[in-house]
Amino acid sequence: MNVLPIIEGLTDSNAPSDWALWLMRCPLGIIHREQTTIRRILQQRGFAAGVAYLDALLAYSNATRLPDGTFPATVVMPVHMAAGAMREAARAAEGAE
Repeated sequence: MNVLPIIEGLTDSNAPSDWALWLMRCPLGIIHREQTTIRRILQQRGFAAGVAYLDALLAYSNATRLPDGTFPATVVMPVHMAAGAMREAARAAEGAE
């Protein structure tokens, strides 16, 4: 698969905890631009919690902000919840190996 060098950080590892860390550190601009590739990689690896986190991030970053410039809790909380679920899924997957 021909991917950008930054995406190789996601493809170079077989450890779900590395995928989770990569997703949490990846710039949102890359997440937006490469969302199709990222989604495909996560789906191929069976990392559904990573796909859910990706979806939450995309919803958050595309949300209309409130008059004071903040984001509504309805898009902020799902990101935090999906991040926690993703970390837990990564720990569980690695514990099962």
